Amino acid sequence: MVDGPDLEWPRAPDRPNPSEEMSVHVVVVGAGISGVAAARELTARGASVTVLEARDRVGGQLHAVDVGGMTVDVGAEALFTAAPEPLDLITDLGLDDEVVAAARGTTWIASERGLRPLPAGFGPAGPTRLWPMVTSRVLSPLGMVRAGLEPLVPAARSDSDVSVGGYLGRRFGRELTEQLVDPLLGGLHSGDVGRLSLKAATPQLAALAGRHRSLLLRRRPKPRPGPAFVTLREGLASLPRRLLGSLDGVEVRLDSAVAAVEPAGTRKRVHTTEGATLDADAVVLALPATAAGQVVADSSPSAAAELACLRTASVAVAVLAFPGVAAATPALAGTGVLVPSGQDHLLKAATFLSSKWPHHAEQGRVLIRASAGRAGDERAAQLDDDALVEQLVDELGALTGLCEDPTDVRLHRWPSTMPQLEVGHHERLERATGALRHDLPGVALAGAPYHGPGLSACIRSGARAAGRVIDHLEERAT
Repeated sequence: MVDGPDLEWPRAPDRPNPSEEMSVHVVVVGAGISGVAAARELTARGASVTVLEARDRVGGQLHAVDVGGMTVDVGAEALFTAAPEPLDLITDLGLDDEVVAAARGTTWIASERGLRPLPAGFGPAGPTRLWPMVTSRVLSPLGMVRAGLEPLVPAARSDSDVSVGGYLGRRFGRELTEQLVDPLLGGLHSGDVGRLSLKAATPQLAALAGRHRSLLLRRRPKPRPGPAFVTLREGLASLPRRLLGSLDGVEVRLDSAVAAVEPAGTRKRVHTTEGATLDADAVVLALPATAAGQVVADSSPSAAAELACLRTASVAVAVLAFPGVAAATPALAGTGVLVPSGQDHLLKAATFLSSKWPHHAEQGRVLIRASAGRAGDERAAQLDDDALVEQLVDELGALTGLCEDPTDVRLHRWPSTMPQLEVGHHERLERATGALRHDLPGVALAGAPYHGPGLSACIRSGARAAGRVIDHLEERAT
């Protein structure tokens, strides 16, 4: 789970604080980064906020574990520096000195011909240069010829949503899609690129597709100075904790799962599973789609039905510590390996933490983060912890040549948490939010299931949800 590039949303215009005219109390359900970002925007707009979190911790899918005294993220583990929101937030919190840049190194693709380097210039928007694909030898000669014909493929002239795999397969051929797009983008979303929405899952690529006849021949912007990926020395899991600690006027209640939200006159009544109730002027639901649907099921059945259609994937992340001698394995000089789903491995991807992150480089130990699980593949969920770790270690060894046994292991499972933004996602989301506006005005959705799993998308989603409920209250007051 890595924060990825996405299209920047326009910033909301400055508005007067509603507290200048009225006292506003908003309940935020969920203390992940989206919920905390919503709380930040709400307090900036003058509201008092109560955050309800079902777990005994804040952070949601930003979470870290201790491996031999070292803190390692098992949720998102890197920030893409082209997306401004997380870095702006880090600066606002005074954490610039804690930023760690990823080391430059080879990302491997597991091909049928062994490990091959991910071609330079290849990202979620597809390839930008042909020659690196030739020299990487990921594709067969026929596959490279087909990819090189992309400038001759007519541009699509339809506004209808299509899958990422379908679009890139049409432009570059099936082999490139299976060998490069699937492990990179499919791995990032833990999904099927044949189902992921071009518009919702890759808004940057959708924008490029609308502006350019050819992706290969388009004028490429100059590379940004500095590293492409960064993290925090204490882990990205520290970000929501730091942010909450910086806010005034926010009450956080842990171990407070929400059972239902219903109208209460012009306000909203929030019921917890423990039987407590809170009345609020508005509510932000920063929850997984299934949980949000259950919360509004009685008050807005139409919204709940649409939310139930948003699929998820279950994933598992294992942090493996190996003895220092493992560093002699040549492949581990790279930063990680991506595995195409067509190879039928359980291992989806591995990050060589000791090579990628300077703060994880320690003499006498090698840290690797291995992940498994995709939409429609329940094999990892069906294995017990020991069997799952054993298979991941075996497959990692078969791919890289690593022959050491781990000396320490931490496994974290994320059941039904990775959102699948599939074809038609925007339309389903609009129907759900439209039903909420009708049945529960003043209730807004925020988070990865609706606007994408990248941290930048989550921060924007939370801030925009906060802005929507405050705008609603201001309009109601006039």
